[in-house]
Amino acid sequence: MQSQKFDRSEFVGVCAAVSSGLRGKRAEIEVVSPTYGILIEARWLPLIGIAYDPAQDAMKIMLDGLDHLVFQPREMYLDFGAGGFQSLGILDQRSVWQIVSLRDPPMLPRAAAVLGA
Repeated sequence: MQSQKFDRSEFVGVCAAVSSGLRGKRAEIEVVSPTYGILIEARWLPLIGIAYDPAQDAMKIMLDGLDHLVFQPREMYLDFGAGGFQSLGILDQRSVWQIVSLRDPPMLPRAAAVLGA
């Protein structure tokens, strides 16, 4: 797996570019805090998109039924593997990591295979 770090000046463009290729993916969000440990914010919900608003200095991770906000993000990393983009790490001003892991939704078997045709 390869990681790439992005500067704050790139957040808007990177979020827009990444979001366009994520439709249909499922996401799990872990919040890793030095104070509270690891908290699961979302488990494998459909991902709608990721956006950064420089006016509010907030990153928004939009899932089906949940919007996760990261205020004052300092660093952003994308991890790439054989299947492409696999995870996103965001470090905020309180040294709390927001880790967004991605996977494809489960594929249903073809109807013919299920029906024995």
